[in-house]
Amino acid sequence: MILSKAIRYLFTGGLAAFVDLSVFPGLLSLGAPLGLSATSSWLIAAAVNYSITSRYVFNQAISHKRASLFLIGALVGLSINVAVTLILVQQVGLSPLWAKLFGIGTAFVFNFLINLVWVFR
Repeated sequence: MILSKAIRYLFTGGLAAFVDLSVFPGLLSLGAPLGLSATSSWLIAAAVNYSITSRYVFNQAISHKRASLFLIGALVGLSINVAVTLILVQQVGLSPLWAKLFGIGTAFVFNFLINLVWVFR
């Protein structure tokens, strides 16, 4: 059961990444500043991710409380992603791309577990 949820969560995370990567250049092309574009596209992707994860992965209705918890977990996951990436590049000497892949993987595991045990329990 957990493996099935993890696989579905991988799908929803991939869809969220696609949304983020699609909205980001669109906002830039509209003249939005870089920081605003990056933040806005991430927030839109997080909203899509929460909506689909609620229904498809955890079979629960959308609620403001869970959405808030999800966003908190996503922000911590983002921090983990960035921290792992920076540490692996600056301290270990890994290439930025490989470091980012490890950062994404680490954050994915964290986010799945936090959603499993805290947000959608």
